[in-house]
Amino acid sequence: MIPMPMVDVVSAVGAQLRGSDTDASVRRITTDSRDVKQGDLFVAIRGERFDGHAFIEQAADAGVTGVLCDRVWFESTEFESVRRSVCCVVVADTIKGLGDLASYYRSTVMPVTTVVVGVTGTNGKTTTKSMLNHVLGESLPGRAAPKSFNNHIGVPLTLLSTEADDRYLIVEIGSSAPGEIDALSAMAKPHVGVITSIGEAHLEGFGGIEGVVREKTALLRHVSADGLVVVNVDRAEIRDTIAQTVHTRLITIGSHAHAKLSVADARGDIHRTTFELDGRFHVTLPMPGLHHATNAAATFAVARWFGVPPEKILKSLLTVPPLEGRTRVLDLGGVTIVDDSYNANPSSTDAAVETLSTTVSTRRVMVIGDMLELGDEAVAWHRQTLQGVLDSGIELIVAVGPLCATAAAGLDGNGDRVALCEDASAAFGLLQSRLLPGDTVWVKGSRAMRLDCLVDQLAGRFGCETAVA
Repeated sequence: MIPMPMVDVVSAVGAQLRGSDTDASVRRITTDSRDVKQGDLFVAIRGERFDGHAFIEQAADAGVTGVLCDRVWFESTEFESVRRSVCCVVVADTIKGLGDLASYYRSTVMPVTTVVVGVTGTNGKTTTKSMLNHVLGESLPGRAAPKSFNNHIGVPLTLLSTEADDRYLIVEIGSSAPGEIDALSAMAKPHVGVITSIGEAHLEGFGGIEGVVREKTALLRHVSADGLVVVNVDRAEIRDTIAQTVHTRLITIGSHAHAKLSVADARGDIHRTTFELDGRFHVTLPMPGLHHATNAAATFAVARWFGVPPEKILKSLLTVPPLEGRTRVLDLGGVTIVDDSYNANPSSTDAAVETLSTTVSTRRVMVIGDMLELGDEAVAWHRQTLQGVLDSGIELIVAVGPLCATAAAGLDGNGDRVALCEDASAAFGLLQSRLLPGDTVWVKGSRAMRLDCLVDQLAGRFGCETAVA
């Protein structure tokens, strides 16, 4: 972060300022009381499980420059001694205050030489962000949102992390309800906008695939007029919308015939994916999943816009590091695990099944956890997905959760190939007794199903966890 005088912070959020050392400067913003230090502004967030205001005293003891707190906490007589020991920036709502501060920082403090790249989509946001950061980072100074910092807290923190010499900042923008991408994109004001994919996710909030399209394409309204727009047009639902989009530089990607930057002949196994890009470039990625081809195509398009030579981009893509929970391959002493446990929806699960079904292995095992937030058609989506796994020829399917259990009833060709488990713990109990040397296991499910715990348990049971390329 570029240091900001406390008076500018107060002005940005329209706050009251109370306490000591009001002339200090803020050198970093954090919402994590476990990682506070001198020069920080600690933002106390009231969340579903924790209230950051309970940790203000801990932050003050660590020597933070100040805290962003709400009036409810500040006006409580219980914390009078804490208030006297730290500079308090007092607002009605600290989440809104954090967003206001980020908007001010983006418009007033961040250098005009820093190019902001906004990445959204149903699938592939984090992978594309990481690919692009890996490729650009070998040529330019810059940074990307850590982990999945893609919501009303993560996006402001990403913007506020920018340093004076950063040539790029990659902001991941997610959504689970209408209007969120529009608001976060207005805050980020990207020079480059990327839509990685459109698919069935968060349908409860969006009301169908058309609602997903409206939400994701809201990003494009905030891209600079002279900037770059990159969009995956493999879904028919987005092509009509994109046809009405006017931008100086629009690059469509995908396997569809109308894509300007075409992806063709995608092939792969459990360790790598290859494809032909634009009929000119042979691309190799050190990860399984044919769907990663379009993520790499988006990365290529943006990196070229930054001026990175094609040969350098292709070389960098060869060494993209694996991401935990997103098709990271683990060699567990004879059993191979694909850790794809971070999240799931029908389209991303179908992509996983497609790759696993073509893998040469003693036995292929697909662990599918419930895919959440699919609305009234959730059981139908699960039944269609499970039927697709059966039809693919995968030898063993471990279905985890109540939606999978309901959907499994009446499947064609069920037999002994589908095992139902209540939760991740039950799935581990089943797999530790049934897995054999040479088996390949793909683990996929919504984050709330905690299948990452299953991956950790399998790693402990079958050997030391080793990522393989």
